[in-house]
Amino acid sequence: MKATHFAMAVSLVLAAAGPGLSTPAAAQAPGFDAEGCGWYIILGCSSSRLEARRNLIELGGPQVGGGAGSRVVNTSDLDGMRDGFYCVADGPYVSADDAGSVAWIEAVPDAYLKRGC
Repeated sequence: MKATHFAMAVSLVLAAAGPGLSTPAAAQAPGFDAEGCGWYIILGCSSSRLEARRNLIELGGPQVGGGAGSRVVNTSDLDGMRDGFYCVADGPYVSADDAGSVAWIEAVPDAYLKRGC
């Protein structure tokens, strides 16, 4: 995802979330399920960790997002994800429904949900 898309996404997320951005709703509780797996909202990926970190900062940093907060994840560290990428992700969430209820899906058009362990 290009930097301009991330900058626009930040504005959309902040507008959609309103003043309660840092206070997650109870339905958006982060965490892992009984098998140790969780759902992530993938906001963009890169083969470069540095580029992914820049994209995260352009989105507003780790404090922005749903209850779990956004961060850069190394897909090689998560079963169920394709190795070799650094993704800006919000998560983990216990269920796909919890992750899907977060405003990122509407604000970042190419965002998607992915389960990882």
